[in-house]
Amino acid sequence: MQTLFIADLHLSDHTPDLTALCVQFLRDHAASAAALYILGDLFEAWTGDDDDSHTAQQIANEIKIFSQNAPVYFVAGNRDFLLGNAYASRANMQILPEQSIISLNQKNILITHGDEMCTDDQAYQRFRKIIRNRWLDKILLSLPFAWRKRIAQKMRQTSQQRKQHAHHYALSDVTESGVQAAFEKYSNINMIIHGHTHRPNIHIHQLDNYQIIRYVLPDWKNGQGGYLAVDETGFQFFRLPE
Repeated sequence: MQTLFIADLHLSDHTPDLTALCVQFLRDHAASAAALYILGDLFEAWTGDDDDSHTAQQIANEIKIFSQNAPVYFVAGNRDFLLGNAYASRANMQILPEQSIISLNQKNILITHGDEMCTDDQAYQRFRKIIRNRWLDKILLSLPFAWRKRIAQKMRQTSQQRKQHAHHYALSDVTESGVQAAFEKYSNINMIIHGHTHRPNIHIHQLDNYQIIRYVLPDWKNGQGGYLAVDETGFQFFRLPE
């Protein structure tokens, strides 16, 4: 039985190939998974649980079917932090705090989307602090759905413009200080699993004579994806389609 971790699928009605890949992944692993953790950005944008798109409905149905055999947990990303209890109930998945500790293979693991550890991008961190304010979120969700979609589209356009600048690539990665801050908050962790940066890898951090292993999940794009699987033999990345 494997515990599975995925992130950064960025699903939408405009990416039917990725939706199909996600559906196949869920069906292939439904009978053999011990649990599934979705670490943010399941969707390209989420403007409220009243999203009636075909993709949102299809994925909710498929996750619900998967959850009949194994629990599904969701951690919000920077694209779908407005995903709430109504949609989670439809999909029969449990929303976890943005930073959560789980235990696997006698390891204490911090799971998170990871954007809070990109501390060199100070402009983004200021924006993140504002946009994740729960009172502002309530105001946003009270707006008509069409308005929210336009706001989300504008935010994506701004994000794409920022990514075109050469210095953005360095700013958008997790920093040593970001990992240090996580360790200071959760001093009993042995590992970190996260997404967000779209740079799948395994990093080893030495902090005060204490070693932390950091797994960065692969993003999904161009009809391809990947996931991290954990069982009694250890931790291993897999590519999709398999």
